Amino acid sequence: MSPLLAVAAAAVFLWSGGLVYARFLARRIGETPGRPTPAIRLNDGRDYVPTPTPVVFAHHFASIAGAGPIIGPVIALAFGWLPAVLWICFGGIFIGAVHDYLATYMAVREDGQSVATIARRLMGKGVFLAFVFFLIVSLALVCAAFLNLSATALTSMLPFDRVEMPENQTLFRVEGTGPDRQVVIGGVASMSVIVITALAPLLGWMYIRRQVAVWKCSLLAILLCAVSILIGVYRPVALSADAWMILLSIYVLVAAGVPVWIFLQSRDFINVHMLYVGMAALGVTLAAAAVRAPAPVDPLPALDIAGGEAALGNFWPALFITIACGAVSGFHSLCAGGTTCKQLVAETAARRVGYFGMILESFLALCVVAVMMIGARQATYLADVHPKLAGATGVSNPILGFAVAVGTAGKIAFGAPVAVGALAGMILLEGFLVTTLDTAVRLTRYLIEEIWRALFDRYDVFAAPAPAGDATAPATAAAPIPTRGAFRTILKALHLYWVNSGLAVALTLLFALSGGVKALWGIFATCNQLLAAMVLFLASVWLIRQGRRCLFAAVPAVLMLATTVASLIQLLTRYLEAPKENATLLVANLVVMGILAYLLAAGVRLALRRRSDTGGVAG
Repeated sequence: MSPLLAVAAAAVFLWSGGLVYARFLARRIGETPGRPTPAIRLNDGRDYVPTPTPVVFAHHFASIAGAGPIIGPVIALAFGWLPAVLWICFGGIFIGAVHDYLATYMAVREDGQSVATIARRLMGKGVFLAFVFFLIVSLALVCAAFLNLSATALTSMLPFDRVEMPENQTLFRVEGTGPDRQVVIGGVASMSVIVITALAPLLGWMYIRRQVAVWKCSLLAILLCAVSILIGVYRPVALSADAWMILLSIYVLVAAGVPVWIFLQSRDFINVHMLYVGMAALGVTLAAAAVRAPAPVDPLPALDIAGGEAALGNFWPALFITIACGAVSGFHSLCAGGTTCKQLVAETAARRVGYFGMILESFLALCVVAVMMIGARQATYLADVHPKLAGATGVSNPILGFAVAVGTAGKIAFGAPVAVGALAGMILLEGFLVTTLDTAVRLTRYLIEEIWRALFDRYDVFAAPAPAGDATAPATAAAPIPTRGAFRTILKALHLYWVNSGLAVALTLLFALSGGVKALWGIFATCNQLLAAMVLFLASVWLIRQGRRCLFAAVPAVLMLATTVASLIQLLTRYLEAPKENATLLVANLVVMGILAYLLAAGVRLALRRRSDTGGVAG
């Protein structure tokens, strides 16, 4: 099957199916266009900031996309491209986009509160604390996976004989001599990241503080992207992977504490133009390559269950977990209930941003599958992504596999050297990675702050003030317990943005240093999909409380729960084979399984109690 035909058919299915199903969902959940949103009612200039929908969409899409829709499909192609395409399409429309829309809509209706806070109101403090702890672990794994991927991307190298560049080329830095020469293709992206980050506050000041028209800001953003790449070509940055991890950790530590418009919103807004242009260029390359492509030599198979299971484990759940954000992602609910819901100016924007942000991400995943079908050969794909299956001893590098496929597709389409296309793929990928990192760390900060408020709300430092004019408050609320000395100092420290951001970054580094890209991907993707199942269950309860039907949320919740539980068991078996090497990931797996067991038991108790109270089952 032509990759172009496969992507075109899938794109039509995604957008047409999405349009119909999104409208169906809007009617079911009672979307109200004129209802004031938290961004308008609670505008504080820091977290709650009314923002034009295109800007919010840019921030949201750049935050949710990350490396998931690129790396996940690349790894999962071990099973063949046909299962990947089918799961991306059906999962995107009926599970992933539904999850994102409901998470965004619930958060907007609940004053911009996180899914954990909503869970507390519906199910109690115990469930809330367990859920928040799970969210923090999940987010730390998200950050660790993307931090690891960022460092890998920014330091990636290709053997000189694979880039098809002349001996006297000066575009890329070359390390080593003779047959061991390596071309550094990450240096350009490195400088691009630095330039965009440094200039992001300027753009934020323009569209938030000076109210400059969005289209003017978009033109400037495109110019900044082009300039950053040009500077990178002439002044590439050469740092080690460990150095990049430290620098990126310092950046996200700062970005997680300052007002959203300084780095988070503005950097995403700039970067998303690079992503839009990159996706458009990827589409043009696919179209040209599909027309000019020669007869395939050693192509990726449509179906290879045996090969996939040798690389990743049982077809179910491995395929559905590995695709990750290309079909469904629980992390999206944290973006929706963390930053996105605090910026939307209308409930209809929750559908446009939430549902169609996921649809666009699924389309990106399809484009990745297509470019791998055109630009990758089975032998080189296995050598880069699943080296053990190719009889090699190297480390899995799906980033390199994707970049080389883009480079080969560019050569087929336009006759460009493989290295040029690989560089373009690397810049596209890095744009997604860093934008997710700063959002995820900020969301982790929010959740850590929620834990402190829940644990210490009876003490004066954390006690919420009584509403102004509420004469009954003193009589109905217990007086806060006064604190002093070291304990008071500690509680005050837990109020600081930088302390909580620092805790988030420290946990990220702990996981990031515990394994490579492929080792982290399994537990990250499993927790990610498990979170999606939990949020879909929570949405079902919330809808029932609103007097609404919930099958469109409950059925996907059950499917994802079964899949993720199977994956946790599969991963546990793998970690127990080498417990010392996988100690951190093994502990994370056991903690997640324990939290899941507690939450399931709490859910059953709540359901039985409600059944006893009502004499039947709520409909």
